[in-house]
Amino acid sequence: MLVQRFKAQLNHEIQNDKVHYKITVTNLNNEKETKTTTSRYSEIKDFHDQLHKNITLLKLQLQLPQFPGRSLFSKTNKNEERIQQRQFELEVYFNELLSIEKILSLTPFQQYLPLETDQKQQQNINNIFRMNITIKIENYALYDDVVVYSLRFKNNYTNDEWVYKQRYSEIKNIHEALIEQGFKNKLPQFPTRKLFGQTHEKPENIEKRKEDLETYLNSLFCTQEIQESQIIRFLISDSKKYHEKNLKLEELKKASTLKTKGDLNQRVKEISKKSNLQTYQNK
Repeated sequence: MLVQRFKAQLNHEIQNDKVHYKITVTNLNNEKETKTTTSRYSEIKDFHDQLHKNITLLKLQLQLPQFPGRSLFSKTNKNEERIQQRQFELEVYFNELLSIEKILSLTPFQQYLPLETDQKQQQNINNIFRMNITIKIENYALYDDVVVYSLRFKNNYTNDEWVYKQRYSEIKNIHEALIEQGFKNKLPQFPTRKLFGQTHEKPENIEKRKEDLETYLNSLFCTQEIQESQIIRFLISDSKKYHEKNLKLEELKKASTLKTKGDLNQRVKEISKKSNLQTYQNK
């Protein structure tokens, strides 16, 4: 299990009789990377609502943590104890959000995540607008009669490559989200479902859908307006995070395997040493 990448700590200050919460998010892999954002309770509630809209739009199977409710009987900013209680609840809320990997790719969350150095940040911004993405569906796998496609993304400007796995229904969710964002007349035709039978029943049907999905996805990146949309930016960000997570898992597996081999070799040496000692003592 991977360790959470970010942590949040909250403090507060009162200005003009209003409570302002200071949300400091730290990158646990590099604690020099921190960002402090000051928000009022109402602004954080708006942020929560925006997250919910994004999750609904993209049809993500995610459950947001419960948002701390308002005080029913009196204003929180009139009572220091209640301010401290709300601060604690908001800190728990943010740390629960930070533990959900996909949420970190959603546009509303970017305002709270630590910024990189100015030079690196500007380079990343330039790369976004000079992005030249191509996608190749390399292969597929069947899991309980569900076809999962392996998509290899390549940014031809930076030569970066990464792999992302998606089902047909997940790619269709991207298509439908783009329609809801007003791109209906600019979208390529989405590969339709079979009217009779299931696609997974015949390899030739899967191959045909694989080709159609690859053509569709590459067509999305031929239109700059679509490529720069919030939906596609989420797809790029989430796919990269998925790839990075899998690379870390592979590193952990290799480290674990090496440790197991090392422990086994040490055990063999100990047994051999003990056996040699017993042989010597029996002489």
